Parts: sequence; structure tokens; C-alpha cells
Amino acid sequence: MPCDEKEMTPLFQLYANVGKLITSSLDLNEILEGIMKEVRFFFQPENWSLFRLDPASSQLFFMIAEGVEFETVKNIQLRLNEGIAGTVAATNHYIYVPDTAQDTRFSNRVDQATGYVTKSIIAVPVTFRDRVFGVLEVINPHENECIFTKADLMILQTIADFAAIAFANSAAYSLSAELAERDPLTGLYNRSKLDKLVDYCNSGSAPHRRQQDCNLTTIAVFIDMNNFKEVNDQFGHREGDIVLKDAANLFRTFLRHDDYIFRIGGDEFLILINIREKNTISIILDRLNSKLPKQSREFAESHHGITFSYGIAQGRTDQLSDVIHRADEEMYRMKNK
Repeated sequence: MPCDEKEMTPLFQLYANVGKLITSSLDLNEILEGIMKEVRFFFQPENWSLFRLDPASSQLFFMIAEGVEFETVKNIQLRLNEGIAGTVAATNHYIYVPDTAQDTRFSNRVDQATGYVTKSIIAVPVTFRDRVFGVLEVINPHENECIFTKADLMILQTIADFAAIAFANSAAYSLSAELAERDPLTGLYNRSKLDKLVDYCNSGSAPHRRQQDCNLTTIAVFIDMNNFKEVNDQFGHREGDIVLKDAANLFRTFLRHDDYIFRIGGDEFLILINIREKNTISIILDRLNSKLPKQSREFAESHHGITFSYGIAQGRTDQLSDVIHRADEEMYRMKNK
């Protein structure tokens, strides 16, 4: 049976099912896995995949791969314009290849890794408002006498458009959630984010908890600006905002990629440094105790004499609230001196 002779009722059901998936959940992985199941039921290909485009590296990686061992392909990344999928991502335009042996754009790198033989491909971009999120691909019709057709291409592109909406919704939700956890003035994390982090690490029975994230040592640095109120009173809140933003930028220089910094009050900041190697604790503590007083003096020279007091404590990450409390107490002891 030619592939373009599929009945209309299953097609309507396909679109209805995919539409329900998008409106029923905000879990991107759940939606995409559901969409890919619908692709399998409707097209019955030997192999079908969803690539995601990483905007940082401009490379495609396998997000879902069926018909081949996922462990074999999960580390394969395709550059833009590499192979059929890479060309689709680069051009934001579908490609239909009835016979890959006749198409110079085809790359057999994935075939070599998996031992699979690709004969026919439909690859369509997953795009929303000119932003390419990835590529959806079906390979080799299940029945040898059946080849993919232009009708299949149009159907798959429609499914990819549905998937793109799911990507866009997920990105918008992630952005709004991120903004809700950020201080609008400094861009640092806020108390809401801190509370979530403390709950995450203190709730030992939580099913979603990742032990490797919480079974660590954390160094907490609690920082308070001295005489900040006088700046607001004498120079106005606009100048005070500049001081706070400059302080935030200064404290960012203390961080590594997996550390956290929060603005948790008007002029109070908190730095959390996670330690994965015990032998680095003393090195980091020495660096902080030598750097912070120097930075405080230098900051005062250019910011109306404002210095900052700080307190440092360390402890188990799964006892984070206690570690922060001890750092807070240490900061007040220093401030009272």
C-alpha cells in the first residue's frame, strides 16, 4: 500500500492526540515522548529520532532515538550543515530523501556507530517563530514495498510544528520561573530561590532528591553592607541602587560555575560554595579570609566609604539552614566588633 493512502480518520486522530499532549502538561520530556509514540503508530518507521539544537554550541544532539540503541548515539553531536539533520537545522527547511545513496548531503556517521543502514529519510525542522529548536526525523518505512511520500512529509512537518509549540511553551515557562527567582535590581538569586534550595537539601525523604547534590560540604558566606542607609539618605536611592549593583558584581567574582549567590535583604548577600573535594576547603577559606577584607577596603574607596562585614561557616549541605544560620551569627559578631 502506498504510504499516501493512509485513511483520513487516523490522521485526524493523530492531530487530536498530539494537540491533547501539548495542552495537558508542562513537562517537555513527557510531551515529546508522547508525540514520538504517535509518530511511531502513524508512520511505522524502522527508526525515528528527535534532535535538539543546543544554541550555545550550535550542534544537534539526540534527545529521543528509537529503532537504535540510545546509549550508542546519545553522545553523537552533529554540526550545522552536517548530514541531513544538520542541513535541516541550518536552513530551517525540510528535506525528503527517497534514496540516501543518491544524496550527497547524507552523512553515514550515525550508521557507522549503530550498524544501521539508512535508505530513506524525512527530516523536518522543529521551529517556532523562526527559532529552530531541533529536527524531527523518520527513517526507512517498516514495509519494504512502501516508501515515504510528500504527503508523509507534510504530516510530519505538522507534527513538528506541534512539537515546536511545546518547546516554546517550555522555554517561556522556564524563563518566567527563572525571573521569579531573581532579584530584579542585581540579577542575583532571591530569598525564594534560597528557600527552595534549603528545602531541597533538608528534605532527605524527597523522592526527587539527588544525593550527590546534597551529600557535600557547603561554605556559606553571609555579607552585610555597613552604613548603607546613610548613602540612601544622603545621595538618594538611585545612588544606593548603583552601590548594590556594584557590590553584586564584586561578589560574583568569588564564584565558580556551580556556586550560588543571593541578595536576601536590602543590603545583605549570601554566597554558597559547594565543595566536592575535601582537600580544597582550607584553600577556599584562606582565599576568602584574605580577599574579603581587601575587597571591603577597596570598595569603600569608590563607594562613599561603605565597607561590608561578613561571616563564614561550613557544614554538610543537607544541613544547609544550620550552616547559613551560623554564618549569619558570625557576620553579626564581626559587625559588632
